[in-house]
Amino acid sequence: MNRPDTRSVRTSLAAVFASGLGLASCGSSSSTKADLPPTGASAVEAWLATGSYKSWSCESAVHASRAPSPHGFNRICSNTVIASQATGTADWPVDAAAVKELYDSVDGTVPVGYAVYRKTAADSAAGASWYWYERVPLDSAAAPHDPTTGVVADGLGTSGTPLTICVSCHNAAGSDAAHTPSMGGRDQVYSPIH
Repeated sequence: MNRPDTRSVRTSLAAVFASGLGLASCGSSSSTKADLPPTGASAVEAWLATGSYKSWSCESAVHASRAPSPHGFNRICSNTVIASQATGTADWPVDAAAVKELYDSVDGTVPVGYAVYRKTAADSAAGASWYWYERVPLDSAAAPHDPTTGVVADGLGTSGTPLTICVSCHNAAGSDAAHTPSMGGRDQVYSPIH
């Protein structure tokens, strides 16, 4: 006689129960689509245009970059995964993400560029498991970029500018006092906002 695997029966029953009662939307710790930047330049830009990240935990004002950041004037927003664990010490879980709005001055009111990152796997793999995106103004001298789009980085930290620019800098996050500009900085994230 074939008996069903009790694990799969429990899993199926739990899924039916949760969907029938609408529990999947109640205070879940999992991230929602609005809480996660997509990957790929055009998808990221479309997502940024919705402004959904502005409902995250964001700094209250634009400020000059904190050493060792090369990002000039900026304001950082962290998603709930980072915000809820900003004062911790463990590596960030999958789907930790942040948006750094880039401005041309401390009085800027409209971002002139963005830096976005999202952890895609449990193991950071020294930055390789993070998705990195950055776009700067076309006339920026701050970073090498595509002369027609302003894109500095777009991809996982395994090769190209995501590796040579983003990961090469962010690998030091939390490694010592000079690389911990904000409490809780670690695992590729310099300034977690909560």
